[in-house]
Amino acid sequence: MEPTGGQDDDHGSSGRTGSRRRPSPAVYRRRRLAVTILALVVVVAVAVGAVAIAGVLGRGADANADGSPTPGTTAAPVTEDPATPTPRASATPSPSPTATRPPSPTATPSPSPSASPSARPSASSKACDPDDVVVGAETDRQSYGPDDIVMLALVVRNDGDTACAANVGTSQMEFLVTSGDERVFSSIDCQQASQDLELTIEPGAEQRAEFEWSRNRSMPGCTPVTEEPGAGRYTVTTKLGVRSSSPVDFTLE
Repeated sequence: MEPTGGQDDDHGSSGRTGSRRRPSPAVYRRRRLAVTILALVVVVAVAVGAVAIAGVLGRGADANADGSPTPGTTAAPVTEDPATPTPRASATPSPSPTATRPPSPTATPSPSPSASPSARPSASSKACDPDDVVVGAETDRQSYGPDDIVMLALVVRNDGDTACAANVGTSQMEFLVTSGDERVFSSIDCQQASQDLELTIEPGAEQRAEFEWSRNRSMPGCTPVTEEPGAGRYTVTTKLGVRSSSPVDFTLE
């Protein structure tokens, strides 16, 4: 006789195999619905992201169109309009100041001859005879206070009988100030330039040249002298060529 246990085993296996049933149609429908919803969520997320990116790009384009750089970008350099050039500093160096020699304490202005229109030399005028030319010295005051200007004058007079031409330019003049035997000042010590001035002087007429003395001392060659003349009595003598005036005294207070 065959054992009955084998049949029981077959039936048991058949029972276990039969217990693995396929999912029902309702389960399949729920799974497909979940997949569809997930796909829609992904599509919506992608669309929203695209719209956001497009909005950012659009704002950046608008900002660039307005000339305002967007954050994180570098503005392009502004090109120069040829019609309205931007002022630029000149590359040409400015001229260096010319070194000038400071005025010497003994430098003085040149004499200023006073010539009237009628004193111009004519073609027929002959040179004055030295014996007919009289040179004189004058001052506008006999005494000068500390703040007064000392004005000296050289006077040329024609004592001859006919009109004659004389050189009364600064090349021939000298104003000499002395104090006793001391040489104090001469207008030719610091004279940098001189000129000739030919004038016709009528008989008995005279020409004048004025000179403002700055109350300073001078030495030949325009050597600087810091000492100033003090109060006291002084003498002025004027010269024109080889002719000299008589000395004229004045006082500095």
